Amino acid sequence: MGIHTRRPAEYVRPARRILLDDHGCPDGQYYASATYYFQEPISRFRAGQQVEAELVPEPHNPWDARAVAFDLAGRRVAYLPATAAKMWHDVVRAWNTAGFAVYVRAEVNRWESDGIRSGLTVPKWPWQMLLDMANAAGLHSAWQSVMTTLTEEQRLLMRQDGGYTPAASVLKVLHNHRDQHPVFTWGTTRDGDLGGRMPFWYGYFVREQIRHERQEQQDHRRFARAMKSALTRAFHDEIKRRTEQEREQARLRRRHREQEALRLKEEGLGNRDIAAALDLTPRQAEGLLHRARKTAGITLPHNEDLQKERLNAAAQALLHKRSGMARTQIAKTMGRSVESVKELLQDAVFYEAPEDHPERLALARRCITLRNTHLNKEAVMKELQVTRGKALRAFRDAAFLESQRH
Repeated sequence: MGIHTRRPAEYVRPARRILLDDHGCPDGQYYASATYYFQEPISRFRAGQQVEAELVPEPHNPWDARAVAFDLAGRRVAYLPATAAKMWHDVVRAWNTAGFAVYVRAEVNRWESDGIRSGLTVPKWPWQMLLDMANAAGLHSAWQSVMTTLTEEQRLLMRQDGGYTPAASVLKVLHNHRDQHPVFTWGTTRDGDLGGRMPFWYGYFVREQIRHERQEQQDHRRFARAMKSALTRAFHDEIKRRTEQEREQARLRRRHREQEALRLKEEGLGNRDIAAALDLTPRQAEGLLHRARKTAGITLPHNEDLQKERLNAAAQALLHKRSGMARTQIAKTMGRSVESVKELLQDAVFYEAPEDHPERLALARRCITLRNTHLNKEAVMKELQVTRGKALRAFRDAAFLESQRH
């Protein structure tokens, strides 16, 4: 490899300048390449001297068309490594075209190796600095223009492996249109096939586009998930609201039935009458009354008080009967239903002469016997093997008989 001799006016320093150190911080440093070949100009600077090195692209360099040299005071002293030059070359040229010479702060160094050798320590810039400079110089817009020379199918082929090694047919089209896009520099045949000669930024911007599209897809998926989550929450909230509304309506209906049951009870109706009025079974009516009293805070009287009240009501009904009143008149006078009066009259007759009603008396005595075995009320009623109404009456009769013993 020889030393490139720059053509006349190959590089004309732009009028303005930009010092990269004023716009970012390097994340390291390294030794510039090829200083071995430029000892005479670099040796004019003392060791440790801080200098401003100018980045000079060499698009006509026969050994590397994407070479970037370091110049000190207008004389070439080193090069960027070839790998870095592929990325920096088009960026520096774009800034030059925009009227800016590009500089970096560097330091001259010396070491002994077959004599005194001079070198150049240069900053290592982070990737974001290079990318910001490329975008500021318009390389992305220029790349978009390049992509318009391809068909839709060719653009898809360009994306197949992220732009690293596009199909040969696509590379040929891009290479044939290279003169229309001079901002990008192709390598020479020394760099191998067209894939190795393709400008770095062609592939990079393809990958950047793919990343951007994936990010948009991820954003869309996140948005979709967020929407789904919001809709799901709204759905569950609506279901919860409706459920609570239905529960409240059911509670109000239940409360209304309880109040209706209490009203009927206060009018003197028995559980059977209340059950018939509310379209319930007697057992359901009993449970409804229990809940209604509990809700209303009504405490039921003791069994003894209930028995006395029943005896008095039965005696009063019998007195009215013997005075010549019909059941309907008795019911109206006592504020009870006709069916309730019928039961009271039957009780009164039994209470006067239990022995005259052997079947009812026998059932009451059997109830007493079963209760003494410590069975609960439901178990006793089951053992009696009669209807629930007769079983409840047997409990009342048993209580009456036991009261007569004391």
